[in-house]
This record gives sequence, structure tokens and C-alpha cells, in this order.
Amino acid sequence: MTSPDLPLPLSSPTLGQIAAAFAVERQVLIPELARSIEDKEKIAAGLLLCLSLAIGQTIAGVKIERLDRIYPPGRNQGLIDFKLVCLLPTQIQVNLGICILPFSDPAIVSEACTRLLVYKDFGLDRLCLLRQSDLMNNVRQLPTCLPKLLSTDIGGHFIPLRSKDVLFLLATLSVFQQKQQHEVTNQMIFAYLMQEELLIKNDLIKSMLVAAQF
Repeated sequence: MTSPDLPLPLSSPTLGQIAAAFAVERQVLIPELARSIEDKEKIAAGLLLCLSLAIGQTIAGVKIERLDRIYPPGRNQGLIDFKLVCLLPTQIQVNLGICILPFSDPAIVSEACTRLLVYKDFGLDRLCLLRQSDLMNNVRQLPTCLPKLLSTDIGGHFIPLRSKDVLFLLATLSVFQQKQQHEVTNQMIFAYLMQEELLIKNDLIKSMLVAAQF
């Protein structure tokens, strides 16, 4: 995936129009947020979209090079959502696997984490696990394989998935999907995100890129 060329600055009326579109989509999403935060596919789609728009940008000292699928797909079965290829300040390329794991069912988490233990078999250097922080607080309720996955021996990294992060990802996705209704274009939305620095200053994206360095 490649992002568009950097856009020209938007006028104030256009900025206001796109900001209003985001506000409308957020209001639509808020009542369903408790359910949406467990929707792995939607969250992955929103994150993939936002990262694709940030390709070529340097965030937290790490340059986003490209996004790739996980191979072999039959073995992965959609567990690891995608590969984020980054360039560190040392000019070392890192393949970061992004896995959204919001489920609360311990059996599902246990099975997933057992499969994730071999993430390097997919050509990944690091694994970034996104999961709600409230599901990580009670260690006694965690599957034993999850702490193992996050141990220094295995090298997985946990990034807390907060409601506000999910809301931003899904609102961005919704604005793109409903662009005709809001009378905006892909280029206008991209320009808005860049001009308002909503991608390069995004806490979730920055945390993921920091994790790529360790």
C-alpha cells in the first residue's frame, strides 16, 4: 500500500466541513462503541487505513515504509492482521506484526496466544499485540501463554487499546466510506488528517512504532 502525495493546505471552510463529517460519524459510533471495541475486523480495517495514509512519514523516529499481508495466509488464518514494515533511526528495517486481540473469552485468547508464540515463522521481527487494558489488569485471569508471549524470551509487545483509539480509527474509516454523503473526497480527508496532524500525533500509532524499536 502507498499513501497519496502530501496534499496542499485546505481552506478554513473545507476544514470545517471535514471536521463536521468526523463529528457526525463519531456521534453515530459512540452508542455502539462497547460492542465495536471487540470487532477485530473493523478495528484492523481502520488501523490499516490510517497507517496506509501515513506511509512515508516518520513518527517517533521511525519511518513507515509499507504494509504487507501475512504469509502463509492459510497458517495465519487472519490472526495476525498485517505486517508493518518500518525503518528505524539506525536504518535497520523491522517487520512488525500487528495483532488485534480484543476478545474477553479466555479460551479464544489462550488458543490465539499459543499460535502467536511462533510469530517469527511469518517473517516478523516483532509482534505488537493490541488489547483492552482492562482485560490485562487481572493477571490471574490471563491465559498462561499470554505472559509467555510478552516475555523477553519471546519478545511480544502489548499496546493498550483504548476506547478513544477505537473511536478515531472507526470514525476515520466511516468518513471514507460515507464520503459521498458528506460531500468530501479521499484527497480532502487525507489533507485534513495531515493538516491537523491526526496521524503523526496519534498516541496509538506512536506507541506501535516505539514498540518496533525494542
